[in-house]
Amino acid sequence: MNKYKIDIFSYLSTILWTLLAAGIFSGCLIYYAQYDVINNSSSKYNEKVLNEYIKNTVIEQNINLEMNYPDDYRIDMHLGYLYNVIKEYDKAEYYYKKAVAKAPLNIYRPLYELASFYIERLRFEEAQQIIDEFPQIANSALIKYQSFLYRKKGDAYYNNQKYYFALKEYEKSRYYWVKLSKPSLKYLYSLNKKLSETAVILADIAVNSNKAEEAVQFLKIAEKVTPKDFIVRYKLALMTANTDPELSCKYFDKLFKEYPTQVDYTAYYNSLIKLVNLCENQGNYNKAKLYDFRAKALLDYVYINIISKQDIDFKVTDKTLYKIGNKHKIILKFNIQNISKMSIKNMKMDIVYKLGNHTIETYTKTLIEPTNRLLPDDSINDIRIIPKNLRKYKQADIPQISAEIYVYKIPSKKLCVYNEKLFDANTKIKQSKLNLDCQSYIEFFAHQILNIGSSINSYKDSR
Repeated sequence: MNKYKIDIFSYLSTILWTLLAAGIFSGCLIYYAQYDVINNSSSKYNEKVLNEYIKNTVIEQNINLEMNYPDDYRIDMHLGYLYNVIKEYDKAEYYYKKAVAKAPLNIYRPLYELASFYIERLRFEEAQQIIDEFPQIANSALIKYQSFLYRKKGDAYYNNQKYYFALKEYEKSRYYWVKLSKPSLKYLYSLNKKLSETAVILADIAVNSNKAEEAVQFLKIAEKVTPKDFIVRYKLALMTANTDPELSCKYFDKLFKEYPTQVDYTAYYNSLIKLVNLCENQGNYNKAKLYDFRAKALLDYVYINIISKQDIDFKVTDKTLYKIGNKHKIILKFNIQNISKMSIKNMKMDIVYKLGNHTIETYTKTLIEPTNRLLPDDSINDIRIIPKNLRKYKQADIPQISAEIYVYKIPSKKLCVYNEKLFDANTKIKQSKLNLDCQSYIEFFAHQILNIGSSINSYKDSR
């Protein structure tokens, strides 16, 4: 009999602990579910109905909780959040302050929530008074609160176009974040990006006010936090061309190696020439010859290898979807003009057709043969891009069809001149004529012949 005897006290104790754990879990689930429902419901429910639900149901539940647990600061903090959601700001502030008063020593979350509330209401002085109350100690949670609050202040100033104040707040936020022993690199990246973006805006404002030195200072702040940002370094290269051509050339040199098709090589060339003149004026003729050699070598390299965005004007003039039997063919029509001061030779094009994120066809077309030239201001007009293969598209596929077009002299230096969706859902599909493809090819070769004919008039390199 003793073998099967049950310890009734252990049995009841186990049941009670299980029920208690389930109750705590359910309470937490309801508590955090309220946040989730409120934060994600604005697009699902009418705002008025949602606010009534929060006020008449959720807030009442939390007021009852506060009566049962009067010393729990977390309930008051939650009530502050709920009143803030329904825009009853006086009550929100009242409960946030109650949470601050009730919070145990060394618990700073209520102060953080109150300061955040003040920042949202653009009450910056009151928010700063709270931030100043935080002790300067090596507490990771406290350091994060300070960084987050300065970031929020920066965002508030930024959204109100007070960019200088925003920059200072972002710098403070970064100062605290990097003090952490293991700072989140993802957060630091986003903060650096925002700081850099703000500094660039201030630099642009300074340029428009003819304050070049001030613009450079702002750009250097941006470079410090985003040292690999192309736009920041490119603007520095351009801004220092007159004041410090040697530094300008250093920026241009690195950028041209990394992004040869994106850099205005004429600006780079002009910086080199300014450096030549500067060295000559200083009597440093050997150095002047060196920079002059680099300037000429730059133009030679560009002529042989580079098509940049400053060289050509590319325009798609027509895009049509034809139906041939039960399949489809896409035909694009474009013009390309040489807007540079040099002739262009040996230019090819890669066309990549995509359906969504999937590549469905890639092929290469020669636009200018190596023995041919496209002279400055000349253009190739009405060129048709004709895919090799017919393909059957569903109606839902049509808005997902896109094309990427690259032009280049050598394959490793491609310039993207077009990357867009081709059609929308309302695009009308044309019925192909029997001679459509033949006519397109005839037009293409006719233009090639005309292009070759125009080049016969000039055998000299037009550089």
